[in-house]
Amino acid sequence: MDLDTAATANPPSARLINLAIADLSIYIALLPPTLWITWKHGKTGMVCWPIFVSYFGLRFAADIYQVIKRHEPQQYNEVIIMTNAGSLACLSLVLIGLVYEANMILPLPPKSRTEKIILGVTHLANTGGIAVATYGGSPDPTKPSGVVAENYNQIGNCLMLFVMFTICWWMWPTWRRITSVPAHPNFPAARFLLYAAGAAMPFHLVRLAYNTTYAFLRVPGLDPVLGSFATRLILLFFMQLGVALAAVAGGWFSRNVVPRSQLSGDDLVLKPRDSASSGATDEENAGVLENGVSLRRLAGTDVTPALQVRRSI
Repeated sequence: MDLDTAATANPPSARLINLAIADLSIYIALLPPTLWITWKHGKTGMVCWPIFVSYFGLRFAADIYQVIKRHEPQQYNEVIIMTNAGSLACLSLVLIGLVYEANMILPLPPKSRTEKIILGVTHLANTGGIAVATYGGSPDPTKPSGVVAENYNQIGNCLMLFVMFTICWWMWPTWRRITSVPAHPNFPAARFLLYAAGAAMPFHLVRLAYNTTYAFLRVPGLDPVLGSFATRLILLFFMQLGVALAAVAGGWFSRNVVPRSQLSGDDLVLKPRDSASSGATDEENAGVLENGVSLRRLAGTDVTPALQVRRSI
């Protein structure tokens, strides 16, 4: 469907309105656990979960706008363009944040900046890609392609796809790091975060591949706004929901992540309770960590002999 047709397009069908209502209802139901997950992860998940919450706001805006304007012809406007672009950008950043958090809650080599460099480069590239694609793909009836700059649209979408391929590569060294420290208190959380990123990635790659395909082959049925209902249902609704559900599941199962401030100097065990303030014995402080995890189970050794030596001295 071209831009001239869009000017005389019919109002959205009842199926599209029902899809928008279903989308809105699902994200309303997912918002409370997402807010709780964001609070539980705290500072450790700052580059992931607050961005995920903002994605919910964009979905609410898009769905509510669709329902309110259900009697008006479907056409491109600022709200649709910005919510579509923002939703795509947020989900990409969430996937980057999941892998980054999985790395940062585990022991890092001294003076290691690799993770922060990867985070910065991928964030910059993804933001640049979505900006270029949004500008280039904006409707312009005066251009033969129907968009402002077809080449910019193609370059931007390819850049976003390349960023996700980079994150797929990053998952492998992240998995090796996780499996190398099975006794670490954050081992389960890091594993679930990476599981979530791995489960969400196929959905997001399909979503990005669809956008990239449409940037090169402007098939009317693939238009994200004026295209077929199947396109909206399968390539937009299901793909985005798949990423969101995987992220919520990963965040829920990793909610007990231990902040780095509570880890000991070697980042392998938690600091014991202060015996002076808690009234606990040396044995209790040595055997129980702040989150209730046994030091013997984490370290794989018995600390009682060490305590006996200290007491004898």
